[in-house]
Amino acid sequence: MKAIIILGMHRSGTSMMAQLCQCMGAYLGEENELIAAAADNPDGYFENIEISSIDNKLLQFSNREWYSLEPLKLDSNSLQIKELTERLKVCIQNLFEKSDTIAIKDPRISILLPLWEKTLKELGVVIDYIWMFRNPLEVAASLRKRNGYTRKHSLLLWVYYNLNIAKFLEGKGYLALNYRDVLETPQIFERLGRLFNRELDSDLEWKMSHIIKSNYCHSNYTFCNVQNTQNELLLEIYSALLCNRDLTVNRLSEWEKQYKEEIIEGADKYIDFSALENIKCLEEKQIIIYGAGNCGKQSAEILRHLGFHKFDFCDRDVNKHGMNFMGGKVLPITEIEGRENLLIIIAVEDKKLKKEIEQTLVYIKGVRFLSLFVLQMAFKCFTNDYSTMASKARVFSQWYEELKMRGDYIKNACKYPILVYQNGKVGSSTISKSLWYVGIENAHIHRFFFKNDIVGELILGDDQSRFMKSSNVFSLRSTEYVKAIKNEMKGKKIITMVRDPIAVDLATVFQWMGTGILDRYCAEQLKGGKDFLLIVSELMTRIQNRLFRWFEEELKELCDIDVFEYTFDREQGYTIISKDTVEILLLKTEKLPFLTDIVRNFVHNQELEILSENMGNNKEYAHIYKEVKEKLELPKEYVEYYYKDNSFMNHFYTKKEQKSFMRKWTKHVREND
Repeated sequence: MKAIIILGMHRSGTSMMAQLCQCMGAYLGEENELIAAAADNPDGYFENIEISSIDNKLLQFSNREWYSLEPLKLDSNSLQIKELTERLKVCIQNLFEKSDTIAIKDPRISILLPLWEKTLKELGVVIDYIWMFRNPLEVAASLRKRNGYTRKHSLLLWVYYNLNIAKFLEGKGYLALNYRDVLETPQIFERLGRLFNRELDSDLEWKMSHIIKSNYCHSNYTFCNVQNTQNELLLEIYSALLCNRDLTVNRLSEWEKQYKEEIIEGADKYIDFSALENIKCLEEKQIIIYGAGNCGKQSAEILRHLGFHKFDFCDRDVNKHGMNFMGGKVLPITEIEGRENLLIIIAVEDKKLKKEIEQTLVYIKGVRFLSLFVLQMAFKCFTNDYSTMASKARVFSQWYEELKMRGDYIKNACKYPILVYQNGKVGSSTISKSLWYVGIENAHIHRFFFKNDIVGELILGDDQSRFMKSSNVFSLRSTEYVKAIKNEMKGKKIITMVRDPIAVDLATVFQWMGTGILDRYCAEQLKGGKDFLLIVSELMTRIQNRLFRWFEEELKELCDIDVFEYTFDREQGYTIISKDTVEILLLKTEKLPFLTDIVRNFVHNQELEILSENMGNNKEYAHIYKEVKEKLELPKEYVEYYYKDNSFMNHFYTKKEQKSFMRKWTKHVREND
């Protein structure tokens, strides 16, 4: 069994090469198993749908996409990676059922090579590699047209893919082909013939010549053009490929080091905090709204309400380029790449697309970003008058939505045998998702009883006491309700968690900002001239001990179990409590990576693996959260309350852990404290 693996950066002629391999006799799959042709590949991609899907998932489980620039680290021991690798084996075996020689093309393989080679060798497959490369400026031009990418991002992608291939193939045999040579040099057919051990006849050469279509190449850059970029790393790698030079390990390591120095973190480019502190800082910037759709329209309207009337748009849809939209002009990426002092608002709803757009725009020199979250928050805080009837109506509507959501969560909790039941912001979503991933049904819920309802206070403000009496919230605390819920929970397993309390308090405040709970409160405080950091700090102080009170107000109310009467293994980070018909697994979030086997045994599923994903990075408020976390100032007594002989902390955490928390948060104590 022999597999031809076609490597190369996207837009480098890999589809054409796959078609040539098919013509030489390699099996790619049935026509309905291949990705269909599209405008950017009119003859087809010649790419197996299932394999492409698996490769995408392999990247996504490692928090990467095909356009990501950060070096990939695959956890080969991960359950998800193991499952995907097994699926990959099945796909490859299915191809070999039809032919002894197959060809596989997916540019993502270029950054997944160690896993791919290991998988193929385990199947006993002989591997031949074809490495397609193309002038990096032509690749950048193609990506700009298809994806709206900046030149700098595209050139770095070219370096990343080809550097990965070069590192992997060092010391191995392979066939390296220049896209331009394939278009212009018939001798390429002979090299392919030797690879396939096949004599070429006139009929085969005619078929192959008709696969190669130079009119599909819409740009023509020379080596001199690459020299003119004055990008030494790009030039060195491209020169080595053109000359077919063997690359030493030392040279590859040096290139890799240079590449890593070029990578820019998008999170460092946001001015969210500055904008909330002083919205007038936007006046100094050239504002571009990326996305000339509904979300872009809403962003433009908000900017106008805030007093900003001069802005333009950018969009990857070429049909929109040049049109007037909401008082601005829709520009292609080429027109904003050279501008200075840009502030870009990425106004798209799709989180995945937003991430991709940020990845490419961050390479515009001097660019800054404002998140849609902070733009909307500024609008709600600086333009809404919460004393008007219209604003009160919005607040009351929000409260009713909160009540409905609570009811939905409670009904859902009654359906499933396992509850992930905790205060919130302790990493519980990770547990719940991990359970669902292996088919374990569970309900993710924070509260049944809502005692000391600070959420109601924050949403309703001065109207709380009057309004709550006319709502059904008190039914959640009635004797009949408590009895009914306790009855429903009999026989269920409960997973609950505890975490560093200051981290929980801070995350809770931002969670409430993200869901709109703090709209009214923040508006009143900011209009009153209060510093945003002080607002966050005061809110954290206001909810102090909420995490530990939860165990009495919720868990004890539900199960008649006081967790503080049971021994907790502070070193191991967990305890299991069984009483009557209830079984509780209480975990310490900080120890979660080491407790997989404990959770598996508790839920009786040895396939379970705790998903490793940082969901905080995907939150809409992630950028301002990061900045506030760095600049936050806290009262000394607030920090000392938690970490100086706190009975709750003593129950769950070792002295060493508490000292570590103390060191971490003491840095944020106000100087005058």
